[in-house]
Amino acid sequence: MRWHFFWLLLVMAFGVLPALAQDTVVQEFSGNGSTTTGLVKIQDRWEVRWNSRQVVSVAVMSANGTIVAGAAGVLRGSLFVPMGGQYYFKISDGTVGTPASTNAAPAANTNTPPAASDSSSPPTQNPAASWHLQIVELGKSVASDQALTVYTPYFIVPDSAVTTVAPPPELSPPVLTNEQMQAMVMIKGDNAQGAGFLIRSPDGTFVVTHLRLLAANPNVKIFTNSGAPITTLSLKGAADRDLAMFTIKDDHYSYLTLPTDAANSVEAGDQIIIPDIGNQTDVLSGKPGRVIGMGPERIDFNIGMGPGSSGAPVIHVKSGKVPALVSAEKQVDVSDNLAKAWPPNPVPGLARIFPYFGLRLTGIQGWETYDQPRFLSETLFLKQIHRDTRCLDSYLNGRRRWSRSGSEGNGPPDNQYFLNNIKIREANDTYKQFANGADESQRHSAAKELLFDLEGIADTGTSTLQEMGNLYSFDRVWAQEEMAYRKALKQELDDLSNNLVRLENIARSR
Repeated sequence: MRWHFFWLLLVMAFGVLPALAQDTVVQEFSGNGSTTTGLVKIQDRWEVRWNSRQVVSVAVMSANGTIVAGAAGVLRGSLFVPMGGQYYFKISDGTVGTPASTNAAPAANTNTPPAASDSSSPPTQNPAASWHLQIVELGKSVASDQALTVYTPYFIVPDSAVTTVAPPPELSPPVLTNEQMQAMVMIKGDNAQGAGFLIRSPDGTFVVTHLRLLAANPNVKIFTNSGAPITTLSLKGAADRDLAMFTIKDDHYSYLTLPTDAANSVEAGDQIIIPDIGNQTDVLSGKPGRVIGMGPERIDFNIGMGPGSSGAPVIHVKSGKVPALVSAEKQVDVSDNLAKAWPPNPVPGLARIFPYFGLRLTGIQGWETYDQPRFLSETLFLKQIHRDTRCLDSYLNGRRRWSRSGSEGNGPPDNQYFLNNIKIREANDTYKQFANGADESQRHSAAKELLFDLEGIADTGTSTLQEMGNLYSFDRVWAQEEMAYRKALKQELDDLSNNLVRLENIARSR
């Protein structure tokens, strides 16, 4: 009876009864002083529990370095996190000075030398705190919003719970094998060239690359890493992303392979290596790195790639398989958080950078069989629509516009780009001819005629765009982007109809 009464007092004092029978210990860490652990994969509804005889703080970090939760205390404590995922833990020793640190994920080398002390004598420090961590998945009976943090003032840490953990051995940097280098291909056409790679699957042998590399690019030919031509048999495009797959004639090439288990083949923190196409000399070198994020259609990594890297394979070091193809982001402002993840990859002389990511080769909604002449015709039309729209934008605003792939970014300034459109050039010359030396009424009449000509240019091709309902998926997305671009400029012309003075100022400046 006395024992039951004592147990009831404990429950009343601390307000919690742990459901130990339903808890699962996922991983444990022990150590001394300040430490950053490795990544741990955890299911929903979990706790990190710690024991320490001295003051420590424990921070739960997501795989991208974001702080999820944190607390500090002595003896015993815990933190509850409702969402599962990839996490690591930063343990800070409260008994010593705080060292220089960073929230970067443990996959990156973030060691920073301690700041030099300006004291004439070394400071006196207490012994490093010893601690022990448990990562525990909780039973389903535990509510996701239930607060489980507890502190037990009279808990004594057993000596067996605090042990020194040897740091994991440093892995040697991965290198590309000769077979992996030989699997790279070069794709050349009249208007663009780029990279791809050879893949073997149960369905046959293929070359994988970007659809945008083939768009509006006549006479595309594919060559091996040694320069030998590759015979293509058919072409397919992914219905939901920028991927092309050529079926080829097998001539005993070196091939890469796809993951067999797409869902679990790659995890955040895994080592990868990417052929550095931009720095190719006699042979390809490889850039090693780690996966820092995952999505249904993409894999993010911590490698800064150079221009021309699109189309290279992302090679998973552990399995040797290729889960993704390197792809360039659309332009990203350097002030954006996403851009800061790729500091080694600025485009020289520009205020924007091109971060790269991996476009996943699995989980595709479907493949469309492409008729290459039809695809070429559609994309040549869409490219011309884009050029005409960019010329009109150049005339009205003088802005620098970018192509879908970013390849036009280093072209002439856009305040002169409109000269590539003869109709805009002639309309502007006609205005100047009739407005030069004319009175206000005649200038307004010339401006109205100029506006009419510009509106006709803005309408050119839009009806064809709207009727192209049978476009390939890649072209359909492109057409929608061009329609939105053209629609915005037509609205701007409508606004100018009520502000002819501004239109006259634009015409005189051009």
